[in-house]
Amino acid sequence: MTYDSTTEKVVLSDEQYINLFGEFASLFHQALFVQNSVALTDREKFTHYSIGISDMVTGLEGKPFSDKGNIPLVLRTGEQSIGRIPKEIYGVEFKSSSVPIRNTTGNIIGTLTVALSMDSQNALKEVMEELSSSTEELSATSEEIAASSSVLSENISDIVKQTTDITELIEKTNTILGFINQTANTSRILGLNASIEAARAGENGKGFAVVANEIRKMAENSAKAVVDTKQILSSIQEKIKVLLNKTQEISNISLAQASATQEISATVQSLAGDTEVIKTIAEII
Repeated sequence: MTYDSTTEKVVLSDEQYINLFGEFASLFHQALFVQNSVALTDREKFTHYSIGISDMVTGLEGKPFSDKGNIPLVLRTGEQSIGRIPKEIYGVEFKSSSVPIRNTTGNIIGTLTVALSMDSQNALKEVMEELSSSTEELSATSEEIAASSSVLSENISDIVKQTTDITELIEKTNTILGFINQTANTSRILGLNASIEAARAGENGKGFAVVANEIRKMAENSAKAVVDTKQILSSIQEKIKVLLNKTQEISNISLAQASATQEISATVQSLAGDTEVIKTIAEII
């Protein structure tokens, strides 16, 4: 250290200048609340080294720095350099920022480097990548469910239409059965009248009586068949009503499921967007 009478200032040697920065670097290392290491170099070697990152190479003071990384770039360009330092150089991957140290004449005499651990960032990135992958899968699944629900709803609507058509056909069948029943009643009356007339005719009406009796039996059998058929159709109608009600319930559930799935898909897509933002932030910090 010398005194310049011309400028009336104390002039530090380059070594003293760097040592002064060393005192500051130690305090700076302690003040940071994250894992960090702070290093000072002259133009050839490390002069001060405060370790705070796990698994980082120790005992670097007095040793030459690597010809890779930020330090040689800063000495060459005189500008700040920020980047990731791979594990192969100092034993662990870290993110660092290096700036030049200039003496009173403006010459670059060394560098100050602050290194931050990548552990938290890498862990955050890993979690975000897993979350991103999960949200993509969930989104795809939600879309498939929504599509399936939509198809199911369409199929149910088609079933409802077909069932309604069947109900209408049964109604038409009931109309036809009513006509058949009316015809059977008329035939039974005609058969009864024919039997009466055959009895009046005596011996000559015996053949006609047989025919009249068969007509009456046929009419009675037809009437009974109509009753049985109506009962069967009525039972079918009741079952169709139950089927329609159940189908409508399923349709409502399917529509609600499709709507809920679409909301889930939208939420998942929003979450995926947030995940990308967090991943971007993780790259920056």
